[in-house]
Amino acid sequence: MRDDDRKKLEDELFNAKKLEAIGVLAGGIAHDFNNLLFVIMGNINMAQLKIEREHQAQRHLVEAEKACLRAKDLTQKFITFSSGGGPVKCRISMHELVSNVADLVLRSSMTAWEIKGAAELWDVEVDENQMRQVFTGLMENAGEAMSRGGLISISTENVEIDGTRAEGIDPGEGRYVKVSIADEGAGIPEENMPYIFDPYFSTKYRGSQKGMGFGLAIAHSVIKKHNGSIKVESVPHKGTTVSVFIPAAASKRGASASLRPHAASPRKRILVMEDEEMPRELIQTMLEHLGYEVDTALDGRQAVELYSESLDAGRNYDAVILDLAVKVGMDGKEAMHRIKYLNPKVRAIVSSGYSAAAIMTDYADCGFCDVLKKPYDLEALKIALDRALS
Repeated sequence: MRDDDRKKLEDELFNAKKLEAIGVLAGGIAHDFNNLLFVIMGNINMAQLKIEREHQAQRHLVEAEKACLRAKDLTQKFITFSSGGGPVKCRISMHELVSNVADLVLRSSMTAWEIKGAAELWDVEVDENQMRQVFTGLMENAGEAMSRGGLISISTENVEIDGTRAEGIDPGEGRYVKVSIADEGAGIPEENMPYIFDPYFSTKYRGSQKGMGFGLAIAHSVIKKHNGSIKVESVPHKGTTVSVFIPAAASKRGASASLRPHAASPRKRILVMEDEEMPRELIQTMLEHLGYEVDTALDGRQAVELYSESLDAGRNYDAVILDLAVKVGMDGKEAMHRIKYLNPKVRAIVSSGYSAAAIMTDYADCGFCDVLKKPYDLEALKIALDRALS
């Protein structure tokens, strides 16, 4: 082997090991950080419910909640790139998601923007957090491209691709929801177009307030995992248009869940396994607000014991929420294995602050019926339980 080839191979192995190490580090940090964010967001939710809607404190709570969501997206951005977490899909309106992201990202900027949507936009089945991350990055890029002003035009529409249309869409024919983000900025030089999806490639100044070139690389990775496509068209000095195509869902979604206390009669019983005190107490408070009777366990061993005792007493739990990772003792995966042995029909939800873990994507293969990715809010908790108990 030539010295040049050997050096190239050594560099590639070094970079691979470096990214793997970064992924492990990011996972540990994300788990702890998301647990803290979960406690903050959950208590904000509970405070919002106890204060009158017109109270001036509501505005401050809303802003605090938005800041938590930004922190959540920041953590997930690094995890997605370094560890490639698979999508945990749910049915949503893409126009609603894009509108919320635009309001958050562009509202405080000096850039003018507008958004238009189809009247009967098809639903999509996506990982909402990953999609939020994609469009946050794309809109931030559009804003930064227009330092001298201009208009960002955002649109959502239904697109049906058949064999007669040459859209350059991969994977090809089918029904898609198309989201376009067009800016009037400086555009991308033609010589840079082949590299725009490469990690670390960026034409930005790498100062403290600028990105490191991950945005389009992450967007490309996430969209591909959703069997979609992303196209970038740019004219120097006139602007850039990024178009994202996401496969449409098969049918309409149901009405969104209400945050009113759960009208269950008799009260349904939930077992929660969470090793950290603050998240455990918060989850219990949220569930009790929704009308459930709650028991808690510190680890998987205790959860299995409580579940076994409830079966023997003829008062089985209606659902179980198991934290995936614990610092000491039996984890959620092993606890689920043992509980499922006791009751093959158990309705269980897996929860974790590290969404890149494989089980968070393949939860059904491990016997779980749903997943909760920390930090989650009261509405997400209610929706997950409604699905588990239906």
